[in-house]
Amino acid sequence: MLRKTMKRFLVTGAVLLVVAAITSLAAFSQTAEPVQIAANTVAPIASKPAGDVTPTNALQARIDAQQQEINKLSVLVERLQAMLEPVASTRPILPNALIGFMPEPGGSPSPSPSPGPPPAASAYTAPRELLPDIGQIGAELGFFVGGATNPYKDNTGFASGGYIDLPWKKVPGGKLSYEIMVGLQRSVTTQTSTSGVNVLVNTALNNYLVAAGAEPLPSLTNYLAGPLPALSQTVEERSKVLTVAPFELKYTVTKLGRFRPYAVAGLGGYVWIGSDNNVGSFNANTALGSLASLPVGTSTLGATLNALLQGSQIGGLAPTAPELAARGVPHGQGNVLFGGQIGGGAEVRITPKLSMGFDIRHNQVEGHNASFNTFAFNQGLHW
Repeated sequence: MLRKTMKRFLVTGAVLLVVAAITSLAAFSQTAEPVQIAANTVAPIASKPAGDVTPTNALQARIDAQQQEINKLSVLVERLQAMLEPVASTRPILPNALIGFMPEPGGSPSPSPSPGPPPAASAYTAPRELLPDIGQIGAELGFFVGGATNPYKDNTGFASGGYIDLPWKKVPGGKLSYEIMVGLQRSVTTQTSTSGVNVLVNTALNNYLVAAGAEPLPSLTNYLAGPLPALSQTVEERSKVLTVAPFELKYTVTKLGRFRPYAVAGLGGYVWIGSDNNVGSFNANTALGSLASLPVGTSTLGATLNALLQGSQIGGLAPTAPELAARGVPHGQGNVLFGGQIGGGAEVRITPKLSMGFDIRHNQVEGHNASFNTFAFNQGLHW
């Protein structure tokens, strides 16, 4: 590219030299006409013949044509110089079609537009995260402690649990949020229970005593009712209720400042586990008296009956096997129920991220005598 540019530059210089030589010869070839000057007289202006005027006009036309060629060549030289300059030069270069319309050399060049900023590269945008990008979003995580009325006519008991409150949308006067609540409650109640297993054991026991030649007992007149307490024994019922409410809507009034009452309603699942313990009412040694010392295998009759029939009964019938009880295996009866809850309460914002309040809810569970209420104090952490 540079070699071609230098070649064109040399050709242009040669052309300029030839044009200059032609112009000099034309100037020397012109002859000066004699001028006659008279003293104190004005020479009359005589018109030149037509033969003398025509060659002068033709020469002037040739000079004008040569000047135009010189102008064009000068523009070409400037264009070549611009091509030889560094790329960073801001000097405009016009296309070939506009060369004839360029101004005379030496004029003020038109200002060149300033180069625009380089295109910005697309940078990586990190996804939005909870902290610290978003900050506090109005959610709440809390726990509650209080009391509860338990299902199936059990006594009131202890209740505790936790919840999470996630904001959903703003509504007139407050906000609507989505809540998930999990609670567990426990109660101990004294009930009256009849064990069918004890009734059958009484029948077998009476036959054994008669066969052993024991003295007749007053209870032997009714093989089903004695001598063991079977029809009306007092048991201690331990009841546990697990509440899982995965879908609840909560409306909170936020226009009252720090004090924020709310109402909540939703659906839930309930798991009830219970067992009846007859240790306080059943003792074979006391019921049999002297007959409890009768040998049965490697043990006595009273000790054998206590090992089999005394303890935490499953379904109010019989305790778990002695081997399972010795290992600590949990036992009891239970069921999974479907229901819902409705309630309300209020909380007071102590700080922007801490609140305390109270909560009251009614749980409507399927089945007879299965509904119950809870009342608790709660503490919430906001973020």
